[in-house]
Amino acid sequence: MLKGVKVLKLPALLIILAFFSGCAKNDSDEKDIVAYVNKEPICVSELQREIAHRARVNPLIKITPETEYDQLTSIIDKKIIIQAAMNEGLARKEKFVNTIKNFWEQTLIRDFIDSKTKELQDYVFVTEEEINKYYDNLSTKVTFKMLKDKSKAVIEKAYKKYLNDKDTSNWETIGPVSYEDIESSELLNAFPLNKGSVQKFDDGYNYYLVAVGDKEKVDVPALTLLRADIEKRITALKEKQLFEDWLKKERKKTWIKINEKLLK
Repeated sequence: MLKGVKVLKLPALLIILAFFSGCAKNDSDEKDIVAYVNKEPICVSELQREIAHRARVNPLIKITPETEYDQLTSIIDKKIIIQAAMNEGLARKEKFVNTIKNFWEQTLIRDFIDSKTKELQDYVFVTEEEINKYYDNLSTKVTFKMLKDKSKAVIEKAYKKYLNDKDTSNWETIGPVSYEDIESSELLNAFPLNKGSVQKFDDGYNYYLVAVGDKEKVDVPALTLLRADIEKRITALKEKQLFEDWLKKERKKTWIKINEKLLK
């Protein structure tokens, strides 16, 4: 799979970083490289380490081609963020020396996200209308049905089928969940829709269908008691969405090549 054709010139320090996080191309055969991100290779061994860590955190997880692909796309996003952080000079800060010695990747990603969030704060404000809409949504719990696939054609076919028969028997069930429990912007947007409504979206790697299922009413405290927390929550969601929008744009202009044959 290929997304974009732009190849960035990366700092020489990336060679050092590859020693800590991934694999250098000249140290591995082509058959051992599962993906490239701007010519930086991701080895099968790196993917396997990430999956093993995920399995230790959640022993109930089932290792399937889908979970492997999801883990790979997570690594790709990390590479995109790290490369952007380095190109913006974050890696040249003095504390980056210590970052390399002590889990440099996690620290660099966190620092970059913090830095990017501060940049975006000027664009974030909360209106009275948004507070009222958020509060209204708190009085409902919703059950969603979701279908995910790497193929746009598969999702389009499933969408047409759903419009005809409303059958979601092979879709994943999410919920019932409250508005506060949701992190996904797509689910947040679908939350106030009527039962039976369906939305399509993609995140740059996968395509999704989300159908609104059962909706149930719940009691909530008065708005005056929740206003401050609601405003903070809306601000956090907006900052998160702005960063996700930035990341999606970076994905589109990043040269990504995935060797699908190496995914089981």
